[in-house]
Parts: sequence; C-alpha cells; structure tokens
Amino acid sequence: MSRFLELCQYAETRRIDIDYFPLGCLETLSMPVCGANAIAIGPAKIKSAADETYKLAHELGHCEYGGFYNAKSPLDLRGKREYKADVWAVQKILPFAELRSAILNGNREKWELAEHFDLPEDFISFALTYYPERKGYTIDAPEE
Repeated sequence: MSRFLELCQYAETRRIDIDYFPLGCLETLSMPVCGANAIAIGPAKIKSAADETYKLAHELGHCEYGGFYNAKSPLDLRGKREYKADVWAVQKILPFAELRSAILNGNREKWELAEHFDLPEDFISFALTYYPERKGYTIDAPEE
C-alpha cells in the first residue's frame, strides 16, 4: 500500500476529514472544526504524487500534535509549529531505519532517495538533517 493511502487510512481512523478544494494562495490548511480536525488541500497546488503525500503528512502532523495557528501569529510561533509538523511527518512516513537501509543499499544522492521513497527532495533533505542533528542517528556502513 502506498504511503499516501496509509496516511488516508490513518486520518480516517482518527476522524480527520481530508477535503480538496481551491484555497486561493494557500497550498494546504489544517484546523480544528467542531471538536475534530480537518485538512484542506488545494488541488491546483499539488505538484506530484510525492508532493501530495508530503503535504498530507505535514498537515496530519499539525492535527496530531495540535499545532494550529492563525495568519496573524508571530513568525517564530509559526516556524516552530511548521517544524514540529515536519518532524511528525518525517517520523511517520520516512522512519530512520528505512532511510538508513536505502542509503546503505546504494541510494546516496538526494534525488535517488526522493525517487526511491516517492517523496519530495526537500523533504529528504529535512530528514537527512533532522535524524543526525536532532536525534543523533548515524548512517554508518556495517563493518565488512
């Protein structure tokens, strides 16, 4: 099953609505609605299947840790909430063990990893920074 479908099932089990409709200048949006959470995705802003998967995972991250804000929030608050949503997304759809395995199996360039996982290259870059710098994980090759 694709990562995208897994995320859709995840949302369904948590009663998080996902809807597609034009959002003007926004690409995606998540918010609490009537005691539940909802995600909106602007279909015209989806660049690829990989982009759609990342966007859904990121917005689910906002829903899962309650990291909502409004447009008038200070930039530092917005930045922290966006970062936390990306952390949730990377841990959910690109676990370190899978990333490490792909690298040790020869996918060493960001574009190769992006193709391998069908995720955006920018998201791969985030994972390659997050895991070593924030979690202290290393991708050392096994001794031969």
